[in-house]
Amino acid sequence: MSADAANRGGGPAPLPVPPLPVTVISGYLGAGKTTLVNRLLTEAHGRRITVLVNDFGEIPLDESLIVNRDGDTLSLANGCMCCSIGGDLFDALDRILEARPRAEHLVIETSGVADPAKVAQIAMAEPEMALALTATLVDAANFEAGLADPLLADTLVRQVRAAGLVVISKADHAGAEATAALAERLGAMAPATPRVEAAFGALPIEMLLDPAEAPAPADHVCGPDCGHDHAQDHGSHYRSWSWSGPEALDAAAAQALVAAEDLGLYRLKGVARTPAGWVEFHRAGRQSSFRPAEAPADGLSRAVAIGFAARFDADALEARWRALLV
Repeated sequence: MSADAANRGGGPAPLPVPPLPVTVISGYLGAGKTTLVNRLLTEAHGRRITVLVNDFGEIPLDESLIVNRDGDTLSLANGCMCCSIGGDLFDALDRILEARPRAEHLVIETSGVADPAKVAQIAMAEPEMALALTATLVDAANFEAGLADPLLADTLVRQVRAAGLVVISKADHAGAEATAALAERLGAMAPATPRVEAAFGALPIEMLLDPAEAPAPADHVCGPDCGHDHAQDHGSHYRSWSWSGPEALDAAAAQALVAAEDLGLYRLKGVARTPAGWVEFHRAGRQSSFRPAEAPADGLSRAVAIGFAARFDADALEARWRALLV
């Protein structure tokens, strides 16, 4: 039968398009979300995955994998795509649902301070989407200190209680004893939620995209406070700072500043030129690193930091950063 004959009424109705499965990846600043997302995008898994992030410029993608750049979307050689959320999550979701060929799975990386339950509820409310899993990364080296902090504890607890899978990262930094204690703590916080350790984002992709059993919304999406009003803007608790420029940094002074405890910053990361070459630096909680790096394509040094508004003195950081320039 021809297509015209079928359209006149004798042919079968088109099959309905199945909803797009969605995995939400959550976790506090520095927990390892970007590392995990990079592995999802770059592995040769044979799946057409779209990853939605706040800024795909933060994902360390191999340039040889990028076959096309179109505004805030990157098309990769393995069939995956990386899209920036931009200013509106709903607009980004609409673009992904309308894209052809359609993705086989959507992964949403939340910001470090976001409540993943709210993002998961958006996926559940969209008829063309189906929530597969909310995975929360927990930083083994900094989680206990965060729970002891009254400004941070609520965010950490919400992220864990929203999870259908808890991924413990940085166990190598924390040590076996501290990691075991953390696993016991997480078991008390979310007793029905499975946990797994993952180093450097090395997690089987099936655990994120093909969970054996979809999490029950009442147990894993909203958490025990689902019926309460949580319209408070948690982002207002934080201050951010950023810098970029062609200048080089004094390496020794920069390394000391990255590890400094008196500025109230929680997360600091960037890449910079020094007289001895390019370096990459990271700070998450009390953990910091400073190591050699490749020069960025634009040749600019850059840094970004975030901290609690009640403690983080962005102006002081700006002044001390300027003093590092050589």
